[in-house]
Amino acid sequence: MRFSFRAPVFVVCAALAGLLVAGPSASAAEPDPAPALVHASGQNACKLNVRSGPDVSSTALITLTCANYTTCAHASKDQPCGPYVEGGVYSCVGANGAQVTDNRWAEVAWRAPQRSYVAVSCAAFRL
Repeated sequence: MRFSFRAPVFVVCAALAGLLVAGPSASAAEPDPAPALVHASGQNACKLNVRSGPDVSSTALITLTCANYTTCAHASKDQPCGPYVEGGVYSCVGANGAQVTDNRWAEVAWRAPQRSYVAVSCAAFRL
């Protein structure tokens, strides 16, 4: 009886060639940034409302403090918790201690899958 090693050797070589042709896997790509955490800032007496919509007339779902956080719904390399939504105008004390008027809102994961928002200029973000 004669046994040939050609077939098994061919299969092994073909498999190795397939691995080399496939190139780097998707896991080797740069991962997406993790969503930031958002909380109230000290400039606003450690109070930040999470609202049901991007407007001050939307229902306040909870008031975050400087000690409790929620997660941003989106992650971006350019903006923490971005991209932002344009909505109703609000006013608060900004990071530099000056009064700020803005209309940018960040979507947060307070009551997923329902959408919730915080006022960007009034918030503090932790990456």
